[in-house]
Amino acid sequence: MRYYNAVEETLAPTSFDEHAVIGSTQLNPQPRPLNQSPTLNEAYRTNAHPKECQSELGHGQFIMSDWRKAWFSYGSSESTIVDPLTGEAEYEITDIDGTLPSDLVGVLYRNGPGNFGVNGERVAHVLDADGLVLRFEFKPDGKVTFTSRFVETEGFLEERERQEFTMRGTFGTAPSPSWYKSGKRGLNADPSEKPPLLARMTANAFNVDIKNTANTQVIAFGGKVLALWEAGMPYQLDPETLHTIGLDSMGLNRDFTGKLPVNYLPGLPEDLQPDILGGLAHTAHPKVCPRSGHLVGWQWAQNPTDGSLQVTITEYDSDGFKIVATETHVMNSVALAPHDMVLTEHYVMLTINTLKMDQLAFISGAKGPAECLGMDGRAPVKAFLFPRPTLSSEEKKQFTPFVVENIPACFSIHFSHGYEDEKTGNIISYFSGWPPSDSESFLGAWGGFAPDYHQIPPTYYWRLEIDPESKKCVDLRVSPGQENMCIEHPVVHPNFQTKNAAFAYAQCCNKIGDSSAPMGYAKMKLDGTAPVQHNLQMGDTNDAADVYWIGSRRFAGEPLAVPKQGSSGKETEAYLLGLLLYHHRIFDLERELKEGPECTIWLKTALPHEVLTTMQPKLNN
Repeated sequence: MRYYNAVEETLAPTSFDEHAVIGSTQLNPQPRPLNQSPTLNEAYRTNAHPKECQSELGHGQFIMSDWRKAWFSYGSSESTIVDPLTGEAEYEITDIDGTLPSDLVGVLYRNGPGNFGVNGERVAHVLDADGLVLRFEFKPDGKVTFTSRFVETEGFLEERERQEFTMRGTFGTAPSPSWYKSGKRGLNADPSEKPPLLARMTANAFNVDIKNTANTQVIAFGGKVLALWEAGMPYQLDPETLHTIGLDSMGLNRDFTGKLPVNYLPGLPEDLQPDILGGLAHTAHPKVCPRSGHLVGWQWAQNPTDGSLQVTITEYDSDGFKIVATETHVMNSVALAPHDMVLTEHYVMLTINTLKMDQLAFISGAKGPAECLGMDGRAPVKAFLFPRPTLSSEEKKQFTPFVVENIPACFSIHFSHGYEDEKTGNIISYFSGWPPSDSESFLGAWGGFAPDYHQIPPTYYWRLEIDPESKKCVDLRVSPGQENMCIEHPVVHPNFQTKNAAFAYAQCCNKIGDSSAPMGYAKMKLDGTAPVQHNLQMGDTNDAADVYWIGSRRFAGEPLAVPKQGSSGKETEAYLLGLLLYHHRIFDLERELKEGPECTIWLKTALPHEVLTTMQPKLNN
């Protein structure tokens, strides 16, 4: 197996820079000189990937300049292949190591931040970047083709035409007044310094329309391809070319352009309501039910007068994306929408982390929306459970809405799956999340050029168990056996989304409980099948885990489990696809991950690192 291809070699740094240091982590909050790691120092000096043994990896060491390169604006390095204005590229992938599985046939889509600024000015936060959608087609004859394009949202087109930021971003990117010059440093350099308070307020006061970047997820379902963003409605794309068709109403036949996800003011006629009210947002993390085949998602809108959130849970059929059933609920004392969801046979569960919004700072233009969020990392978590709208009237008498208020302090991020235990009836779910912490900033450490791990709590894999009879949390712990495994974006075999899965898979950052960049893929045994690693402290090694490390100069993107064609239903009859900066790694899940990939598909273009994305396959049966 080669260590790198020609494209990766030519894009390697050719001179030393200030970021050529060992990246900071929770255990090592200060960057360290490269000479503290002879292996990394020699690799950087010779523009090479170190030849490392698996046993040497898993301790979270990486070079900061490599990590920054993973956040370069798409097309900025390969302008002859990628159109930097549209992100458009199309080519056949011919450089493949190993054997591409013959039954991996179909189309794979991926979405994430890709266009990191405009006219030489970089966004203030990586999650404010415009969405970049990728399309990989695995053909029956073994050929693989690649297509890419930016999602041309309303804000993207306006800013491209005017060559400046014109809309406020969720995480702090914002327009500046004409009299203030920001000092552009380039798309692949540190963002400009934040303008003075007067400049921020002059340009943004009372401007509450936030740019929909369509950069968080992509789904291929019911004949549509949708790029999603959790604070607005999705954008529909052409399944073949990825050209943007326009904002999609998700079957509601309403125009949501320019409207906030805030309900109308009660008691006021619609023709007297402010134009910006009356919109909806759709979750960026819907789930597909393996039994019914329905896409299950939810729209939300804030109620402006009582601090509650209105959520409408909807199930869609794959035949024409038709609405099967829908039901609306109110979540009291919830000012901010949840990020992810849990789907079981009878319930949809939404968890609420403790966040508060500084409305004055937002409305005045002093801060961006996410900057106005204060996080309490030691407060209890709430869970709202709602019956699925497709349940019969008799089933809804048994499965009624309820709220759990005693979940111990944590911060849930992404759920891999959930199910109702056959023996106890309890609802068990698994998620990536932070342990209790004193952090007060919501994703603030993701600001600047790239995420800074010494400010980010380590992300662990948690098991949550709720008793629907008592309406209480009966257990919350790091999933047994996964102690000190720092992971993110956990997934299961898609046919086990609502079942008691035996395995989950995730990006793995390290096996010492630290917070660091993701550099491998982990296979995690669930529900007591993995040996518990007792009394591990941060810095201690979990050597029992099944992890494949891709090397200390590469970074693992979100994995995806894809069932093998003709599968008997066995959970391990699947492939795990992992997308990296320059290539795809494909693993056979009937083998241990640590045995390595079946094949590596080398790309002609460098891809930005994905953050809150999910790749969705559309495989032929």
